[in-house]
Parts: sequence; C-alpha cells; structure tokens
Amino acid sequence: MSDDEKSRLGEFSARLASDDIDIVREALDDYRSAQADTRWGVDNPYLPLADEVRFAARDLLGQPPSGHSHESALTMMWHLAEEEDSELIADALEGAPDADVRQMALLAAGTALTESEEPDRRLLALITAMVLDERLDVRDRKDALHALDDLDLPEIENLIVRQSESSELELQMYAAACLATPLRLRAHRDRLSRLAKSWPEEAGWEAGQVREALEGFHSIYWEDTEPDDPALRKAHDELRFPLSDEGCLRAFATLLRSEDPVAVGIALDHYESSEGLRHVLEDEERADAYLPEVLARAREVLRRPMSPAEASALNMIGSLHAEPGDAGLLRDVLTRTDSDTVRNEAVWAAQGVLDKAEVKDEGLVAALGDLIFDASGTTEMAIRVLADSLGADADGILLRALRECEPEVQAYVSYYLIETGGLDRHRAVLEEVAESWGDRAPQHPWGQDPIELIFGKPHSVHWEGHRLADPDLYRAHKRLRAPTVDESYHRALRTLLESDDQAAVGIALDHWWSPDGAVKRGGDKAREPERALVLDRIRETLRRPPSSADFSREYGPEAMHLTALSALDVVAGEEPSLLAEVVETAAGDHVRRRVLDAVEAVFNDAQHADRRLVEALGNVACDENVPLYDRVRALEALDESPGTNSVDALVRATRCPEVEVQAAAAWGLMWDEVIEDHRPMLEELSASWPVEDAPREVTRVRDRLSAVEE
Repeated sequence: MSDDEKSRLGEFSARLASDDIDIVREALDDYRSAQADTRWGVDNPYLPLADEVRFAARDLLGQPPSGHSHESALTMMWHLAEEEDSELIADALEGAPDADVRQMALLAAGTALTESEEPDRRLLALITAMVLDERLDVRDRKDALHALDDLDLPEIENLIVRQSESSELELQMYAAACLATPLRLRAHRDRLSRLAKSWPEEAGWEAGQVREALEGFHSIYWEDTEPDDPALRKAHDELRFPLSDEGCLRAFATLLRSEDPVAVGIALDHYESSEGLRHVLEDEERADAYLPEVLARAREVLRRPMSPAEASALNMIGSLHAEPGDAGLLRDVLTRTDSDTVRNEAVWAAQGVLDKAEVKDEGLVAALGDLIFDASGTTEMAIRVLADSLGADADGILLRALRECEPEVQAYVSYYLIETGGLDRHRAVLEEVAESWGDRAPQHPWGQDPIELIFGKPHSVHWEGHRLADPDLYRAHKRLRAPTVDESYHRALRTLLESDDQAAVGIALDHWWSPDGAVKRGGDKAREPERALVLDRIRETLRRPPSSADFSREYGPEAMHLTALSALDVVAGEEPSLLAEVVETAAGDHVRRRVLDAVEAVFNDAQHADRRLVEALGNVACDENVPLYDRVRALEALDESPGTNSVDALVRATRCPEVEVQAAAAWGLMWDEVIEDHRPMLEELSASWPVEDAPREVTRVRDRLSAVEE
C-alpha cells in the first residue's frame, strides 16, 4: 500500500471515529459514492475499512436521528449488514420518520435477513405486516415484499402467493414476478399463466418478466421449431419447465441422445446457454457430469449427416472446449457449409484450436483464409482469428487480402496487421493502401481510424481529413505524423510553413501548437527552431480574410483563423508585441474577440501590462469603425490589466462620443489609487449621461461614485 493510500485511509478512519455526527455521516456517504462507482469497474478505495464503516453505521443507528444520519447509516447496512444487525435495523424500520428512511431500512433488512442462518423473527414480522397493511402505499408494500423475496421459507412463499391475488394490480404483478423464478415456477406455473392472461397487454416490466418466464428458454438456433416426435416435444417441455432436477436431466438426456437433429441441437443449446439447463436446475452443478457426453455428441454431429444441428454443436464446442484434434472437423465444416451462422461458430471454434495447437493446422488456416476472399459475413472474424492466433505468421494471407480485397476489408486487415506489429514489418505496403483510400478510411474497426494508425496522429486539429495535393507537401505532412523528432521533422515543418498552400500552413501550425504534435514528440524544445517562422505565419494569417470553405470539412472558412489563434494562445504571454499587432489588425470581429480573450488570459498571469498592448487596446476602444461591443470589451480588458499603464488609454476613451464607451472607460478608472485624480472629470461625465434607460455601464459608475463619496 502506497503512502498516499495509507494517508487517505487514515484520514477516512479519523472521520469515521469523529464525535461530530455530520462528519461521520459525510464519511459514510463518501463510502456509498465510492461503492456505487464500482459498477464502472473501479475499486472502492475505502473497502479495507469496511468493518469500521459497519461499526460507524451501527453507532449512528443507536443514536437519535440527526439530519440524514439514519438514512446514511442504513445505506451502509444495505451493503454491509450482518445477522447481528437485524435488531438494530428493526428498530430503525419501526421508528422510520419518512418514506426515504423506511425504504433504506427495508433494503438493509433484506441484506441482514439473507445473511442470517435463522432470520430474525421480529424483523420478519415487521416486514410481513407492512406487506399486508393495505393502508400503506403500494410502493412501500412492494419494497417490503422485495426485502423478503430472497428468503427460501415456506411462509414467505405463501405470503407472495397471497399477494399475487391482491386487488392492487401493481402489487399483484410484482408478487407474480417474485414467483416467476425457475424453482418457484415449478409450483406456480398455472397460477402465473392465469394471471398473465388477465393483465393488459402493456402492463409494465413485471408483467413482461412473468410472460418471459412463462415462455421459457426454447433454444438458441431452433426458435419456432420443434422435433417431430411427440415424445421429444414432451421432453423439450419438461426441460424448459421441470418439476424436479431428476426429471429435467432425464428430459435433457432424451433429447441429447436422440437421432433427431432438431432435438440434439436444442439439447446442445440448453447446455451451452446460461438461460438453459443450469438456469432451471436447483443444483446446477449436476449438469457438469454431462459435459464429456455433450462434447462427444457435438463432435459426432459434425462428423455425421446431422447438418441442421451443426451451429449448435459448434457453439457448444466454441473456443473454450475446442482441441487441436478438432482441426479436421472444422476444416470440413468450413469447406462444405453454405450457412453464415455455421461459418461464424466454426471460426470461433477454430480460434480455440489454433490457440491451443503448438503446430498450426495448415488446412484450417487455409480454410479461414478462404473466408476472407469469399465476401461472406465472416470475413472480419476470419481476419481477426488469423491475426490473433498466428500473429506474424498470418502476414502472407493478410497481405494478399490488402492487394486483392475491397477497401472495407483492407481497413480491417490493416487494423489487425498493425495489432500484431505489422506496421514495422510492412510499413510501405500499408502506407500505399492507406493512400489509395484518399482522405477517409472506408471502415473504422473498433472505432479506430486505420489511416491514423498507419501514418500517426494527429493528422491536424482544424484540417482533419484534408489531403495535400502537392506530393512534396504530402510527404512533409506524413513526416510530421511520425512519432520522432529529428532534423527531418524540422525540415518537414518548415516546408509546410514556407509553402503558399493555406491548408499546408494550417496543418503545420496545428502540429506546432497542439500538445499532441511537436511537444508530444520532442517536448517544448521541439517548438523552438520554427518559432520565428510560426510568429510570422500567425501575423500574416490573422490579417487575411477567412480561408476557403473547401479546405476544412468541420471548420469551413474559419479553419485558418482558428489554427493561427490557437498558435497565438501558446505564445501570447511571451509575445506582447505580436498580440498588440493582432489586436489592432484583426481581419474580422471573430478574430478580434478571440484575441481579446487571449489578452485577458495574458493579463491574468502578468504583473505589469505591456505598453504596446495597452496602446493597441486603447486604439481599438476609440476606433469608430470597430463594433461597440468589441470597443467595450477592449476597455474591460484594460480595466483588468495589471499595474497603472492603462490609465492614459482609459482617460482618452472617456472623450469618445458614445456613452457606453465613456462609461466603460470611467469604470476602469474606479480604482482607489486613481479615482480621486479624475473625480471632477468623472462627475462631469456622469452628469452628462441620460437618467432614463441608462446603459448598464452608466449605472454601475454612478453607484460607485456615490459609494466613494459616502
């Protein structure tokens, strides 16, 4: 355990032991939240202290309720209660002040009862009384029934049966759903059938659950098909709805040992499926004794003319039970079948054979290879199995597929070749194929873009998918996507930056500023050799009109400006003169507003405002050709500028004719250090401004002046 983990657990333990109920409750809530997160596959970091959490919850339940203390404690009991907690939970349930606490007490009670060798009779009686209390809301009665549902006691089953005849339809259906488990269904199938017929068609999830249980598991591959022999049909029904484990296993054996392909297929399906044989047995381990016979029967199906059962047999064998000796069987199946379903199951079984065999069966490998070229529905699976099982030994088949198959298949082949390290072995071939696709991959296996996997990431940020037409520029772009930085990298970057192609310049700028570009490959120092050239390109780009809309699918005509602005963000704090120039020469309102955002970020991190930047903001504020919104934004930036360099620019802006500009500038002078130096001018301005419908800037200046006077 790391020092950080020990520290975290120590702090949590101290909170659990606190005399402050609120601190303890918050700690329990943190445990609950962490436990809830485990559904996403993460561990509960507080699990080593589960015993302390349980003790803290017990302690809270032993005290009078304070806020949500009992609710938090009962939530912990829902997760951690033991048999000895039954009395404490019964007290909490009996004294529950509201529905939320009552609901958590019932959940906690369910845990305590199932953890008990002998359920606490007082707790059992309290919950039973709630189930029977017709004065309670149906939701409370259902919650109470839920707390008892997992108990295998005759009186509980009788209680559930009684509620299945309730006049409250919602409670009736919930109780029926409790009876729809495989073992209870043995005794109550007729009752549930009668009830289900009486319910509306769209009666809710409980009705659906009951109807599904009454339908039972038929099979995987034989839906709507039954054996011809009445005795086999009867055995199938007994298998789906057994009255005992012995009868169920007899019915299973009858189907498995028959000569009817449908019956054999159904039996194999029931053995393999989690919803089949084991699901309906009381002692599911009794099915294990049949495994050798089941596998032998499955292999016999593949050898004999019982082709209708082949899919079931192959699914039963699968990759788990496949053995190297099955290679011939699978090869024969793949050669003769015209069923995609059978091919699909044979391919997965073949993976098990190849994975377990020290020497790979050449005939089976060839049969899988043929699937890649026959345009069947198993092409992608065959590619995957060959690559996963053979690694580099599958290169011959996969490279042939790159040459001969359609682009969609090429994309899958490329992905799996790369997965096995094939990019190092066959880079030139893979690049040639990727180039033939143009700017988009024909498929994205497992969400991955094979073009990016081959050439590297990123393509760019704002020019994704754009292919540079000039061969030299295209080669330079490819070099930038490679994972290393050397002199060839910098030559490629300069080639793009110095070109007359807007998209090439944009792609280069994206690689220069993006954390996934130059920096990821060579650190911050990788940016330095082209820094001056980048600054020139930023300057030039932000003076120009927007780029052609054809260059960027996602960003359209804004792509070039967005690229340059992103690069500017990287250098803004170190290049105030460039920032000042762009503020004054921005090609449009959008560019200017983004640059003003950058100015504010620079000011937030600086101790003093650069005079050139302050002057540029002042010029924008006083420029009548600039939209009023941007002029006010420039003044707001001056207001936030560090130091006092902005005073002269603000005073100059108070002389502009627009009231909004005057007031924004005046507000920038409302510092304790400077307000008294300019009070006469500010009061004169205030007196000249309108009283009715005054702009927001005017109102706040007047309020500030009045507050200072007082």
